[in-house]
Amino acid sequence: KKAAMQGHVESRHNLGSIEAQKGNHDRAVKHLMIAVKMGGKDSVESIQRMCMFGLATKEQYAEALKGYQDAVEEMKSHDRDEAKRLGF
Repeated sequence: KKAAMQGHVESRHNLGSIEAQKGNHDRAVKHLMIAVKMGGKDSVESIQRMCMFGLATKEQYAEALKGYQDAVEEMKSHDRDEAKRLGF
């Protein structure tokens, strides 16, 4: 829990998964959405599955997709792209 509060994406995703298992779907979506907005692709997929089962709304899924795209864009940089191209 402490790691999630300090911004650890996987920990936040795990909190969302635990809440979903407990049946606390609203809390699960909130945790997963925070992870999504930090670039957590697994969390987007979890919200997608929840949407398919009627546990999250289409609007929440759309917000998750946009949040993930925004996070990915924010993390892009010329130097990062160049390092990736060079194999680092």
